[in-house]
Amino acid sequence: MIEGLLPSTVDRILAGFLEEDLPEGDLTSRLFFGTPKTNRPIEAALVSEEGGVLAGAFLVSRLFVLLGGAVTVEWSRAEGESFASGETLAVFRGPILEVLAGERLSLNLLKHLSAIATTTRRYVSEVARLRPPGMRDLRITETRKTLPGLRLFQKHAVRLGGGHSHRSSLSSGILIKDNHLVGTGGVAKAVALARQGAPHPYRIEVEADTPEQAREAVHAGADIVLLDNMSAERMAELVPELRRLRETVVLEASGGLTLDKVRLLATVDLDVCSVGALTHSPGDLSLRLDFRG
Repeated sequence: MIEGLLPSTVDRILAGFLEEDLPEGDLTSRLFFGTPKTNRPIEAALVSEEGGVLAGAFLVSRLFVLLGGAVTVEWSRAEGESFASGETLAVFRGPILEVLAGERLSLNLLKHLSAIATTTRRYVSEVARLRPPGMRDLRITETRKTLPGLRLFQKHAVRLGGGHSHRSSLSSGILIKDNHLVGTGGVAKAVALARQGAPHPYRIEVEADTPEQAREAVHAGADIVLLDNMSAERMAELVPELRRLRETVVLEASGGLTLDKVRLLATVDLDVCSVGALTHSPGDLSLRLDFRG
C-alpha cells in the first residue's frame, strides 16, 4: 500500500500505464511465446547494480496482478529499505509472456522511484549530520516539479527516503508567487485578499524574492514565507531578523537547491528546504532483470 492512496487510485494509474505500453498486447513476445506450449514458466531476478533505497515494489507487484495475476513477485527487501550493489531484490516467477509484458514498466518505475528515494535519503542524512543540536527540525520536501501521471508515486518515493510532502496540487495549498502579485498591489494586499477568501484552515504562504518582500510578508501575517533563489549567505543574515519579527513564522528555502547548498543551509534556522531536483532530475538507479530460463 501507499500511504494516503486508495488501492483504486493506484490501479487506475497503473492501468493507464499498461494501456499506453500494451494497447494490443506484446506483439513480438506473442510471436514466440503465444501458445500454451511455448509460454513456459521462468524465473527472473531483479538485481541492483548500485546501492540505494527501494521504492516502487508495491506498484510492481500490483502491476502483475493487473496483467492477470499469473506472475508472482517475491521481494527480499521491503519498500523503503536500503540495499547494496549486487543484491537480488526480487524474484519474478511465471509464464514468460506475462513476465516480458511487465518487464519494461516494472524497471522504469523501480529505477526512477528508487532514484528519488535514494536522492532524498542523501539530503535527509546530510541535514541530520550537520544540523546543530537543539535547533528546530529542518524538513526536506519535494515540489510540484513532477511528471504528469507520476506525481503521487514520486511523492511516495520522497517519503520513503525520509522527506516530506509539499502541496500535492494547486488545490491543496495557498502559495502566493511573483506572478500572483502582478496587479494585486503588493505582498500585504495579496495576503489580506488571500486571508479573506481562504478556506478554513488553510495556511497562507508567500514566495519572497527579496529580503524586503520577506519582511513585508511577515508583517502582513503570512503563515509561511518562502525565500526563493537567495544565496545561503543572504538567508543566514535574513532568517534571524525574520525570527525576531515573528518567532512562529514558518521559513522555507527553495529555488535551485542542490545538495551542496542544503549542506550550507543545515546550520541556518529554517524549517523547510523544498528541493525540485528530488523529482525532476534524480537520474535512474541501475537495476536489471536477469532471466533464468
